[in-house]
Amino acid sequence: MMLSRSVVWIAGITLLALSTISTAQAQTVTFSDINDAVPSRFFDAATSAPDPANPNRLIIGFNTGIDLKLWKVNGFAASTAAFYYPTAMDTISFRVEAPAGYYIAKLTYSQRGNGSVARSGKAGGGAHWVVDDNAVDLGLFGTSPTLSGTVDFTGQNRTSVSVSITNSLYAFAPPSLGTATITLTSADVLVELLPLAP
Repeated sequence: MMLSRSVVWIAGITLLALSTISTAQAQTVTFSDINDAVPSRFFDAATSAPDPANPNRLIIGFNTGIDLKLWKVNGFAASTAAFYYPTAMDTISFRVEAPAGYYIAKLTYSQRGNGSVARSGKAGGGAHWVVDDNAVDLGLFGTSPTLSGTVDFTGQNRTSVSVSITNSLYAFAPPSLGTATITLTSADVLVELLPLAP
């Protein structure tokens, strides 16, 4: 009798735990209206999608390959090397919507990349974003474009937020006196949710 009660109690706890997990998984934001200003190169709205491991994280896509009409690299890079643009700039925008019963508490944008210069070469860039009509500077950078920024809406009960991210890169070197390259390799936006007050 005691053994069967223990089994029933353990089964009940297991079901409760599983229902809690499925409820937590249902707390997923919706990313919509994803578009970018330069569709054929740099940011790529078509390949931007939620992270399969965390659907509250939008992984921003980048174009790849070479534009065969211009013989230029489509990736988000600026370089003095052949087949590259010396400057690269693009804006990606989208809307974030919270699930029922939750609001958007924080958004964190992160980007990673690399760069190099030789002799008289120079490379750098800058980034900013507009979140729900508030412009925020993400920063200027040299050969390392890695940066991160967070907008905190805790307590404001915002269930829908528009986001627009602009990034620009440049590379310069006097002829035969140096080289420069800078590249964005990944970018994402992580959304944190909190329950709406009853």
